[in-house]
Amino acid sequence: MAAMNIDLPRNWLRAVAAGAEAAVLTWLLAVLGALVTYVATAAAPGLGDATWASTAAVGTGWWTLALGGRIPVEEGTVSLAPLGITLLAAVLLRGAARRMAVDTLAGAAIAAGSFAVAVAALGLVAGRGSGTHVAGALAVGAVGALWALRPEAFPRIDLPPGVRAGLATAGVALLVLVGVGAALVAASVVASWDQVAGIHSSLRPDVASAVVLTLAQVAYLPTLAVWALAWLAGPGFAVGEGTVYSALGTTTELLPAIPVLGALPAPGATVGWAPAVPAVLGVLVGWWRTRGRPLPHWRDAAVAAATFLAVTGAVILVLGVAASGSLGPGRMATVGVDAPLLALVLAGGLTGGYVAVLVVRLPATHALLRSLAAQLRGAATPAAGATAAGDGTPSPATPSSPETAASAPSATTAATAPTAPTLATAATALTPAEGPEPVR
Repeated sequence: MAAMNIDLPRNWLRAVAAGAEAAVLTWLLAVLGALVTYVATAAAPGLGDATWASTAAVGTGWWTLALGGRIPVEEGTVSLAPLGITLLAAVLLRGAARRMAVDTLAGAAIAAGSFAVAVAALGLVAGRGSGTHVAGALAVGAVGALWALRPEAFPRIDLPPGVRAGLATAGVALLVLVGVGAALVAASVVASWDQVAGIHSSLRPDVASAVVLTLAQVAYLPTLAVWALAWLAGPGFAVGEGTVYSALGTTTELLPAIPVLGALPAPGATVGWAPAVPAVLGVLVGWWRTRGRPLPHWRDAAVAAATFLAVTGAVILVLGVAASGSLGPGRMATVGVDAPLLALVLAGGLTGGYVAVLVVRLPATHALLRSLAAQLRGAATPAAGATAAGDGTPSPATPSSPETAASAPSATTAATAPTAPTLATAATALTPAEGPEPVR
């Protein structure tokens, strides 16, 4: 019986190493933060029977949160993901794959699988078991590994012009959204800095604890950026059951003593025009992407708009789900955004602005506008001639004065009277010829 030959992709072993490296590095960072906190507060009576091993398990649990895991607590769970750690894992995997020359789709698949296997193994060692964080690790690994590939690694597919335009514009629009969300968070923290610093001081952390607390909040900044977009678009977000933070109105309750939550909007603060911002962003991005390269036909424009809506809606939906969860029992079991509503409103606003630009840029629209302008000019030309005839000198049939009426012949006379030479000729013909009388 012939042996089976399995052709492994080039640099497959390096792909395995890249996935494992990214998983171990992110895990070490999370555990290191927990251990630093443990060392700084080892003498605190509230720690009870905490040990190095249990502290490492806590750090591992927080690490799995970033990959979609859950931490059970008394009468509830903590599941709100620190998306900063999620992003860091994807960035580290991308860097490792690039450094180890993972340059094929097969290699990227191996790297993503290796990342997920390493996450599962570390979770088992730390007592976290295998749960939803393994599936999340596979998704994060796929994003990081594909992100590492060069464009030439992907098969060339001849996409229709509308699909290409919609995909490219959706990518730019999503990057703009990320920037807007981050800018809103930064502006809110700066504007509320006194309150944020006051909450931080009330916790009385030492130097090490202050560093860990700050880094933990930084890890949640991408999550807060998604909340900021929900605030801007109108649906808003919740930090506890019964709360709503939206540009259209705010309803709040007592909040945990987390410094960054001091930057949340105050009750009564409304910005009525904020929900129109996504449509304006859609117009700006669409105008920039279509300058000099308008789509030639309305069918291409329709395909581009549908592709844009599908891509932006799907990505915003995923981000909304990832930025929602729970922070404990009771009221804090409801934290985050209504992901489907956010995707509908935000992607719909962006698409509305993009569609407006596509319609304006269409050659058919330009031709229609030129046709309408020509018709308007043609309708205005006879009217202008009639106005010039009516507003000029008086009509010959209605003289403006008796002298003019007496001296000027009527239109009928002028049209039918013979000229002077003709009258003379007629008179000559009718007058007898002069000469001697005939002899009788």
